[in-house]
Amino acid sequence: MVGFHYGFSGNYEHGPLEIPLDSTFGFNLRGDVPIDRYLLLGPLLQFGAWRPDVTPTPSRNFYVDLALFLRGRIPVTTESANFQIWAGIPIGFTFDVLGDTGPGASDVGFGWNVGVLFGGAVHFTPNIGVFSELGWLQHKMNHGKDIDLRLGQWNFNVGLVFRN
Repeated sequence: MVGFHYGFSGNYEHGPLEIPLDSTFGFNLRGDVPIDRYLLLGPLLQFGAWRPDVTPTPSRNFYVDLALFLRGRIPVTTESANFQIWAGIPIGFTFDVLGDTGPGASDVGFGWNVGVLFGGAVHFTPNIGVFSELGWLQHKMNHGKDIDLRLGQWNFNVGLVFRN
């Protein structure tokens, strides 16, 4: 699957400060392996460009998530198309690059991500379809010198499904 990633405005925490988070834009790539008819597991690679919602507007920061995505699904087969609905939990590592760094901060930070996503797909042919999903995603990253950042926001993903 390949998809567009959109994070709605959310919360940005920098130590004790809680600041509104501007919208996040990005994309994701993923695959999955059926463990059972109703259970899938696969990698999720996601890129996002984020920034706090403050004035003056800062440059965007970038994260890359590398996660395992466990999805429980319900497949539905009809004569004209195949459908599936799912609920999934991505959990993994985050690499974060700051656009603007402060004193004592490292440009590159490491951390984790976890979320819950609900979605579905429609397969127009056995090899191609579309998907969409909505859910909550949280990131926590450390940039050294006790600089911990936490992002929490609702996310919407939409894209194409390809099958071999």
